[in-house]
Amino acid sequence: MSARRKTQSLVQLGLALLAACAIASSARAEDPGRTVFVPRAVIYPGDRLTEENLIERQLIVDPDNPPVFGEREQDLLGKVARRTLLPGELIPEMAIRAVDLIKQGRTYKLVYSSKYVSIVGVGVPLQSGAAGEIINVRNPESGIIIKARIEPDQTLAVDDQ
Repeated sequence: MSARRKTQSLVQLGLALLAACAIASSARAEDPGRTVFVPRAVIYPGDRLTEENLIERQLIVDPDNPPVFGEREQDLLGKVARRTLLPGELIPEMAIRAVDLIKQGRTYKLVYSSKYVSIVGVGVPLQSGAAGEIINVRNPESGIIIKARIEPDQTLAVDDQ
């Protein structure tokens, strides 16, 4: 092959690559990607996530990729940070938790219900927790420690143990 043909082949290859890049960049310009919510400023452990401390950020990802945590604002709002969240960085799902409904050391209604009997008493949680969590609760009268599930209405439900 002559030097001239090699040069022409390289030029054609270069033009083909340039055209492919132009097509890819125009496809990216049409697809804005996904919107995720990230911290506006540093959020410290124990701080609640609000609309004021979150901003939108665009991610360019393949449409076939699974959803990214933080795309839906309602997944984040009202939650509490477990660790320091940095500005502009994605928020991992394990870095936040629900707000505690039950506070350690306070007295709450303790309920046991079965088909034939219902017992209501008081219990003192040994740890704080959110709705749906199972925590240890002490009966102040007997000192017995039992496990109870936190209900959304701030009662502690005891299952068969």
